[in-house]
Amino acid sequence: MKKTVIAFMFLAGIMFLSACGSTYEIPEPKAISIVLGNHANSFALNLNTPDMVSSVANATANGYISVINCDGKPALVSADIYTIPEQYLGADPKKLESDARQKAAKLLAGLAGVKAQQVELDTLKALWQAVGSFDAVPDIPHREIIVIDTGLSTTDVLDFRNNLLGADPDTIAELLVERDAIPVLSGITVKWHQLGDVAPPQPALSYRQLHQLKSIWTAIIEKRGGTVVFSDMVSAQQANDPGDYPEISIVKLPPETSLSFDPVKVTVFDERQVCFIGDTAEYVDPTAVQVALRPAAEFIMAHPEFTALLIGTTASGNRTRCLKLSEDRAGAVRETLVSIGVPGEQLLTLGLGFEDPWHIPDTDSGGRLVEKLASQNRKVLLMDADSPTAREIISSA
Repeated sequence: MKKTVIAFMFLAGIMFLSACGSTYEIPEPKAISIVLGNHANSFALNLNTPDMVSSVANATANGYISVINCDGKPALVSADIYTIPEQYLGADPKKLESDARQKAAKLLAGLAGVKAQQVELDTLKALWQAVGSFDAVPDIPHREIIVIDTGLSTTDVLDFRNNLLGADPDTIAELLVERDAIPVLSGITVKWHQLGDVAPPQPALSYRQLHQLKSIWTAIIEKRGGTVVFSDMVSAQQANDPGDYPEISIVKLPPETSLSFDPVKVTVFDERQVCFIGDTAEYVDPTAVQVALRPAAEFIMAHPEFTALLIGTTASGNRTRCLKLSEDRAGAVRETLVSIGVPGEQLLTLGLGFEDPWHIPDTDSGGRLVEKLASQNRKVLLMDADSPTAREIISSA
C-alpha cells in the first residue's frame, strides 16, 4: 500500500510540473539508490566528489533517492521522492537549482552517519535491496545505483574467502545465475566507487587482484543486463577503526605469480599484468609491471641473439589516437625491460592500435564499446622478431 501511495504522489508531482508554464527547465526524473559500505576493513567513504553531488542534485530536483546500508544483512535506510511544489515553479531557475544542491548536500552529509550494523559484508545482497527499492517508483526509467564499497564480500553465495579471486569471472557469474542470486539489472547503470579500497587488518589487494575483483563484479552485473562504471575516486584517506564496527572476516589473497615466458609463442601482457592509466602510457603500478616482465627480461638477457618485437594494441576508437597510444605503450614496456637490464638493441616496438590480427570485435550495434571485450584488446604482445608472424606484421605495417 505504501509503495502505491508513493508512486501516486510521484506521478501527481510530474503531472503537476508539466501542467505549469515555468521558466525552470525541470530535469528528467531520476531514481538513485546509494549503497553505502561504511564498515570495518575499509577506508572512510568519500561522499563529496563532483560526480556524487551532481547525480544526487539531479534526483533531489526531480526524482527519487534510496539509501542502503551495506553490511552482513543489508537494509533500506531511507527512501524519498523529490518534486518542486507548485508555488515555487515560477521562482528564479538559479534559486531552484541552488535549492536542489542544498538538499543534495544535506542528504550527503547525513550519509556519513550510516554505519554497518551486522557482522560480515554482503554487497551482492545490497544490490538486491537497491533494485527492490526502485519498485516504489516504477514509472521512472532512468535508474542508477551508486555503490561505495570495497566489494570484497565475506558471506552468503558470494564469499570471497572461498578463493574467488582465483576463479574465472564468467564462471562465477554463471553459477550465480543458476542459483538466481543476481537481481535483474536491465536498464540500470551501476557507478562503483572505492572498489577494493580495503584497510587493515585486511591485506591490500595488488593491482592484479584488484583487476580480478573488478572483472568479477563486471561479469555479475552485465550477466543480468546492467552496465557498470568504476570510478577512480580516492577514499577519504582515513581507515575506519575496526573497533567501531561489527567484525568482518579477513579474505586470504591468492599468491602473486609472474607470467611464464615461452619464446616460441606470442606472450600477451594484458591489463592484469601491464595496466596503464586510462588514455596514457603511464603505469598504474610500475612495480607490478616489473614483476610481470622479469621472466621475459631474464630470457632475453640470457640470449643475445634473440630480438623481441613489442606490439601495442588498443580497444576500438579514433584510429590516429589509438595508433599513437599503442606505440607509446609498447615504448613504455621497452623502457621497463631496458631498466631491468635488457639491451635496447634487442627490442623493437610497433603500435597497431585496434588493427592487430588478434583484435576481437568490442563494440555493440550502436558503436559503443563493450568494456568486457574492450579490456581484452588493451595489451602489449611480445614475440620473436624473426618469427614468420612478426615478419609478416612488420612488412605490412
